[in-house]
Amino acid sequence: MDINAEEYSLAISKLANTAQGDTGGARVAAQVLLSAYNGEAYQLNVVDLCNLDKDHYQAALSVIRGRKELDAEPQRFLKNGDQVLKELWKQWERYHVENRGKPTCNLCYGSGLIPEYPDDEDNYSQKTCTQCGGKGY
Repeated sequence: MDINAEEYSLAISKLANTAQGDTGGARVAAQVLLSAYNGEAYQLNVVDLCNLDKDHYQAALSVIRGRKELDAEPQRFLKNGDQVLKELWKQWERYHVENRGKPTCNLCYGSGLIPEYPDDEDNYSQKTCTQCGGKGY
């Protein structure tokens, strides 16, 4: 059974919402979307799919299927899709193919962000990593 445009659209939206965060699942959601957007610049590490919960894993598979079966780029299915994908591109530059082999920053663990007030357990604000300058490597 082929995937339809509505399923594809819902999967893209689910992953886009997740990818805008800073969790391991966000990283994988971004890899799926960015590789569907431009597979030369961003490539999905298939093993990373193991970091997704069942719903997000199914969404990832739907995006992969939709990209192939509908031959449609993901940004067409998002409001302001080009802008959303460009922001994800910038947010997850650490996983661009040119940067993938570089060692991960040991201060921010690749996120490019560190706690603004590390001794305040109730304050979750973040700032650019001082060691890598926000690049994550």
